[in-house]
Amino acid sequence: MSPIAFLLNLLWIVFGGLWMALGWVIAAVVMAITIIGIPWARAAFNIASYTLLPFGRKAVSRAESAGTISAPGRSA
Repeated sequence: MSPIAFLLNLLWIVFGGLWMALGWVIAAVVMAITIIGIPWARAAFNIASYTLLPFGRKAVSRAESAGTISAPGRSA
């Protein structure tokens, strides 16, 4: 992590990022109570990690990271 990203993350946490991440974690725990909510809880935990330290991270789509998929289970 670069020094600029560290400084920005520190400011983010101090000015509200911690509360936002905590809200996502609480929502994920509530969603994980039911079987239907487990996939949504996993997504909420991922969002919580991004909201805790957003600077210096990059969101990449699955198509970019795994290549183009033409059909389920087949690569192009």
